[in-house]
Amino acid sequence: MRGTTRFHAVVKNVRPRTLLVSPLSYCVGAAVAGHSLDLTVLLGVLFHVLAPLAANAHNAVTDLVEDGENVPGRLKLVEAAGVGLLQRVLYGGLAVMLLLALLISFAQSLLWVYAVFLVLGYSSKRFRLKGRPVVGMAVFSMAVTEPFIAGALLGDSWWELPHYDSLQQPVLLAAFLFCWYFAKGIMKNVPDYAGDKAAGLRTIPALLPSQQAGAWVAAVATTLVYAAFPLLVLVSDLPNRLAYVGVMVVPAVANMVSMVRARTPIEYNLVGQRDMYVSVVFLGLLLFGVRPSVGTALIGAFAVAVMAWADLSGSDSRVSHHITRAEPEAGVPSGGGRNR
Repeated sequence: MRGTTRFHAVVKNVRPRTLLVSPLSYCVGAAVAGHSLDLTVLLGVLFHVLAPLAANAHNAVTDLVEDGENVPGRLKLVEAAGVGLLQRVLYGGLAVMLLLALLISFAQSLLWVYAVFLVLGYSSKRFRLKGRPVVGMAVFSMAVTEPFIAGALLGDSWWELPHYDSLQQPVLLAAFLFCWYFAKGIMKNVPDYAGDKAAGLRTIPALLPSQQAGAWVAAVATTLVYAAFPLLVLVSDLPNRLAYVGVMVVPAVANMVSMVRARTPIEYNLVGQRDMYVSVVFLGLLLFGVRPSVGTALIGAFAVAVMAWADLSGSDSRVSHHITRAEPEAGVPSGGGRNR
């Protein structure tokens, strides 16, 4: 029974619903490179599932101070899983990522080093990049930009890089994905306003005078980036059919309207949960637009299904009852420390 409890606690801490944008972005990059959806791509998908999984396990251990305010129920989950086990998940994940990178390509092997820095540097006590307003969001944006670049560098052999007649398409998409997830990072930090301020984190919303001000900044940034995508298609050599992905501006803006109207932790948290659906569907449509096929459609549908399963089963540390439940008996588990 204790083993089952620990397993479920680990699953909730690694947050399956957040593990989908990185592999989807990788698949978009591979499609742009014209690479077939073969075993190499499958290994890359696994690599880019493990990267956010390891990062989430790391964040669960390092973010105890702010989580005590933002997600009090998560402290109980960390205690149930055990700091030591979560750290083993982190380092085990990084080790398997190295093996996968060595199997995939030389370029992916080099990117493994960068991925390790991103996973560890974002919330580690030493670097604490998440506490720097611009740098932190730039690092957060790499959750989709690095996978896209990795996919776009897939060649026909271990050493080979793909040949592009024009670099405009991969460069423009990489730049857009960076800006898109930068805006998402601002939104992600709005629900954590109180805890981030208490922990001394200098996120963009935490630098503003109120949580509502942060919500407005996130709403404007999100609206602009979604509205910019069809315009980007029109003024570049991106395929015209990609313009249809711009329909996602409608649910994205509707969700941001909810954010600026939100007043309670539950309401802010629900905005963040819905935003992940918008993000996954956006990437799924982008993948299908780059390479229309039954296979790419199934990949997007599968990603949405995984999210729905995670939500229906409560397999996430940010479900509503973890936001609201007061658990004073759950102090900071040993090994956490006060990381700022």
